[in-house]
Amino acid sequence: MTEVLDLATSFRVNALFYLLMSPTLWLVLRRPMQWPVGVWCLAGLLAGVSVWLISMRGLVDSVWTYLVAQPMLLASYLLYAQSLRMDMGRAWSWRGLVVVLVLYAGVIGWGFGHRHTPGMAMLVRLANSAALLALTLSALALARHERSRNARFIVAGFSIFTASMMANALATWLGQHGLYAMQQGVLNHILGLVSLLTVVMAYMGYLGLALERAQRATARLRQAQWQARQWRDKAQSLTLLDRQRTLSVLANSLGHDILQPLTATRLNVQLARRMVQSGLADLGAVGPLLGQAVQGLQRSAAMVERIRGFLRPMSGQSSTLVLQSVLQDAHDLLRQELMYRGITLSVQVPAQPVCVHAQALPLTQTLVQVIRNAMQAVLLQQRAVISVSLRVQGEEACIEVRDGGPGLPPRVLAQTHEGVLSSMDWLNGLGLYMAHGILTGFGGRLSLDNPASGGARVQLVLPLLAKAQG
Repeated sequence: MTEVLDLATSFRVNALFYLLMSPTLWLVLRRPMQWPVGVWCLAGLLAGVSVWLISMRGLVDSVWTYLVAQPMLLASYLLYAQSLRMDMGRAWSWRGLVVVLVLYAGVIGWGFGHRHTPGMAMLVRLANSAALLALTLSALALARHERSRNARFIVAGFSIFTASMMANALATWLGQHGLYAMQQGVLNHILGLVSLLTVVMAYMGYLGLALERAQRATARLRQAQWQARQWRDKAQSLTLLDRQRTLSVLANSLGHDILQPLTATRLNVQLARRMVQSGLADLGAVGPLLGQAVQGLQRSAAMVERIRGFLRPMSGQSSTLVLQSVLQDAHDLLRQELMYRGITLSVQVPAQPVCVHAQALPLTQTLVQVIRNAMQAVLLQQRAVISVSLRVQGEEACIEVRDGGPGLPPRVLAQTHEGVLSSMDWLNGLGLYMAHGILTGFGGRLSLDNPASGGARVQLVLPLLAKAQG
């Protein structure tokens, strides 16, 4: 064996593999930036430099080949283990690692004058064996955590290397093997070849593990995209059905809004016709009647178009939306029902337009449902008042609905505070989950609480236009 490959050359080949594989792995896996990958590649560079220095024994000063190389080699083993533990979220304390390395470097420095003695040789072998054992156990834990064949490949490589290092430690203890000289012995040659095999197995396994993680991440992303599409399609269907249900509930009040201007238009047209038939008509008298008739028809047409828009499926395209118009549409849809039930709706909006990037229909639907829920809450109260306000707070717009009812049920507040938004029937058909989903889709959120003054408070919060587009 000694004739085939010189021991120093074997160590230098190992060092070259470390020094070449680490930058290559970094170039392949550096995007996106991952700290475990960086720590792994740093460990490889330290291992390469330390093994190269060890191979230069007898050619350069012992300060480099012993005092510098040995602590650096131990640091590389510990950093390899730390990288694997970082992947599992179980990293060692960095302060603890630094303390261990400083103590080891101090011991190596203290024993520098006794580096040829069996005691120091045994100490170095045991330290390296302990570090490699910790590395192997970390790789084994990662293999169980990831359930990956590539991780088990890493375990196999480091297990062989650990066994080889322990065999060298045993030989040193038996007095058959030294440390300092580059001895042309069988154990040293085995250690060099096993180290080379470990480098290849560990780096191929680590690269395979990274590719395996990328495939799993891609699969999860595709699954999430598919679920998002399914949810979006179902949400649009449910939203359309809920709008139809809402309009059926509001049919009487909406019918009054349509029939009232039509009835006034019919009376104006009949009066104008009688004046023409009687011969008493003139332009000054008939003109205002016909103008009022046209206005009535326009009001009815506008209400019909608003209802058609409310029933029309969402386009899925967001655009610049003035929130004052959302409050106005919701108020128009509920005006007659509020009047019939004797409920006062107070609306306060700022003079300046408040713009967001969203869709009008789902926001109007959500606001209508929130107001209707407030109407149910105040229906039996002596003072049936609901206040709706629009304000700007920082970089967000907030639509706040407050009522004087008994407040939100404790289970609703508990689930909201815990972040669990289930499809409960609290929002009269729309569901808290869907309301939250609509606002989240526009980058906003739904806030619920019972203020100290009584009643319930619901806030629809959306990012302002500049922030939403940024």
